[in-house]
Amino acid sequence: MAKHYQDQIEEYCKAQGVDIPVGFYRHPGSRYAAIDMDSNPPKLIARRWFKHEDVVYYLRNFAPGRRTRVLDFKERVELLYDGGSRLQRGNAF
Repeated sequence: MAKHYQDQIEEYCKAQGVDIPVGFYRHPGSRYAAIDMDSNPPKLIARRWFKHEDVVYYLRNFAPGRRTRVLDFKERVELLYDGGSRLQRGNAF
C-alpha cells in the first residue's frame, strides 16, 4: 500500500534534519511541500499544496527573497521556481 503524502514528507524531513512545525499535523498531506532553507535548521513550511499555481502564489507573496526548496512527493523530484509563474522539474530526491 502506498504511503500517504504526510507520512512521506515526515519521513523525508526526519532523515534530512528538517524541522517539522506543529501546524504540519493540522491538515492532511498534499503532493507539494516546501522547505525554508534560510532557517537554521531548515524548516518545513506547514502549508502544502495540490497545484503548481498555488505553490507559485505562495513563493511570490510569502517567501520572496528566501531560499525555498519545493518538493513533489508524487513524482519524487525537486521543483525549481523561475521567479515568474512556473515551476520546472529538477533532480530526483
